[in-house]
Amino acid sequence: SSGINAEYGVHSDRIGSYRQIIDSRHHTCSSHSEDWSNLPSSSIIMTFYNEARSALLRSVVSVLKRTPSHLLTDIVLVDDCSDDPDTGRLLKGLDPKIKVLRNIERQGLVRSRIYGALNAAGQVLTFLDSHIECNADWLQPLLYQLTQKPRGIVSPVIDPIKAENLEYRVASSNIKGGFTWALHFTWVSLTEKDNLKRTKESDPIVTPMIAGGLFSIEKKWFFESGGYDMNMDIWGGENFEISFKNWMCGGYLYIMPCSRVGHIFRKIHPYTFPDGNGRTYSKNTKLVAEIWMDDYKELFYQNRASARYSEVGDISGRRKLRDKLQCNDFQWYLDNVYPEMEIPEHSAVTISFNNWCLDSFGKTDYEVGLYKCHNKGGNQRWQINKSKSVVSQDDLCLTVRNKILVMKPCMTGNMHQQFDVDENLSTLYNSYNDVCVNVLNFKSRVVGVGYCGKEGISTRWKITKM
Repeated sequence: SSGINAEYGVHSDRIGSYRQIIDSRHHTCSSHSEDWSNLPSSSIIMTFYNEARSALLRSVVSVLKRTPSHLLTDIVLVDDCSDDPDTGRLLKGLDPKIKVLRNIERQGLVRSRIYGALNAAGQVLTFLDSHIECNADWLQPLLYQLTQKPRGIVSPVIDPIKAENLEYRVASSNIKGGFTWALHFTWVSLTEKDNLKRTKESDPIVTPMIAGGLFSIEKKWFFESGGYDMNMDIWGGENFEISFKNWMCGGYLYIMPCSRVGHIFRKIHPYTFPDGNGRTYSKNTKLVAEIWMDDYKELFYQNRASARYSEVGDISGRRKLRDKLQCNDFQWYLDNVYPEMEIPEHSAVTISFNNWCLDSFGKTDYEVGLYKCHNKGGNQRWQINKSKSVVSQDDLCLTVRNKILVMKPCMTGNMHQQFDVDENLSTLYNSYNDVCVNVLNFKSRVVGVGYCGKEGISTRWKITKM
């Protein structure tokens, strides 16, 4: 039967505990040249909360069936106090290597994973989500890389499984993990320099960031490097902390193209956050910014203003860890690991008219409008670049579409996203369409574009630096 909050549960129940899936690896992966004869064994750690039983069962069965037995030390399942305690217990008898632990109260992903790691017997820890399907020879490339360079984290390519129908799809292996200054994880294309480092499709991909759900790490290094930050709550932000820490403190992050694991990408969180999703994420990411980002934390606060007021507690222990590990600073990370990360050369501003602010409403491809100014940044915080030609929020740009304004991914050379921002005249002018940003209907808070000075109530905006 299905877990209480799993929207894919009905589809999962129909599929059963195991199915054949496409081998999504590049064809060169099946004829690997590496020596897999002396690989260390790994513990598999899965945490779950109110997971669909059939999805959890299929995750475990895929590990058992697609992992060589001698490489599998144990499977540690950590039930984060699900409503039904039988969800985990029922799996105990499936295989002698399965251990089931249960939290007596909710602990969240970070603390549950630590609990699992402490009870794992393997030399390597492999963390997986509880709604995955392992593909052919998925574990061996991860373990092999750790034998070559022990101090690191290796991640599979994550193939998406659609929540609506559980269709298994093939992901590109020409991408790596990145982030925005608001500390949102993003997938980014490999650069020309990245591709020059790789001679074949099976070569590891150096990645600045991992998605966080699926990865392998030597147990010794995991605990030596401080594991997870135990001050983090429930879920969110832990992948930034472990990624920055590993790079800055002598480790590395690789994506292994010949390792593939399917993952159900859920549309909604199947669990609750005691302090709310937004507040919890703000707190967790503030911990990352304060401990690891040095002066660059100000760019984080500019993009996530609400986090400035989050209570994070005592962070002295984590700062001592950074000193103990003799970690590099964040500037080193940007210079050596993620040199293509754009450092904003812009002003952070609000754009207002009669105390009503231009607001993106936090949506892509959605009509921009007016909302009462709240002076908290967020969707009313705009970035204007140094040449005063682009008005943006993170990686989304203000874009002219017919007579309206929408938020679209920023694209170099897109003339519909080029504005002349004149702070003296208080205008935003798009020369390509020969229009200005106007309030078209103040009563209904409609903003659009029109001929400068001829349409709309006013083309004059109050542009205020934050």
